[in-house]
Amino acid sequence: MYKVFFNDSTIRLASEFKKSFKNNITDNVDFESYNLINQIVSEIEGNGVKSEYLILDSDMDKLWNFFRNRFVEIPAAGGLVQNSEGCLLFIRRLGVWDLPKGKIEKNETPAMAAIREVEEECGLSGLSIVRQLDSTYHIYRSPYLNNPDNLVLKETKWFLMKYSGTETLVPQTEEDIEEVRWVQVPEMDEMLADTYLSLRDFLGKSLPVI
Repeated sequence: MYKVFFNDSTIRLASEFKKSFKNNITDNVDFESYNLINQIVSEIEGNGVKSEYLILDSDMDKLWNFFRNRFVEIPAAGGLVQNSEGCLLFIRRLGVWDLPKGKIEKNETPAMAAIREVEEECGLSGLSIVRQLDSTYHIYRSPYLNNPDNLVLKETKWFLMKYSGTETLVPQTEEDIEEVRWVQVPEMDEMLADTYLSLRDFLGKSLPVI
């Protein structure tokens, strides 16, 4: 199954219906064509209400590949960074709390990109990767592409990282980062209340296993 976030709504793609979906799904549709995907996108943008959609097809690979082909894909990578005191690294960009991440450049592996982005956005060095975590997927409209074909599907590959240094955090202001902060896990309510739905979902799955 894949879960894709768009604004405050969720699109799930699955090969079968599960009982756990029942109370969470706004609309359950069988896979047909790009028209269906366009309709869902229009509804999410038009109604301004948090919705959850489920698209079903027995061939999960076919469904996912067809869905992906509707969008411009931009690969990204980022880090869930933990220091020696057990604090997690957050950035505040354009008024919203987030984790450091960014676009994977040409000739970079996802792991290389994740470390580079954390270093650049937070002013750190000496990071080490522990393991790869689940990816997140979200859709947005890019101002750099021509409408109506400016829908981007971004997969962010996440990595759990460790940091044992004592460097002063430095936000990358040219990337609109206003603040970088180490946060104790029990004190994360402020961040979770003012972040993206996809990040809340990711942290909910990741924190219990780090």
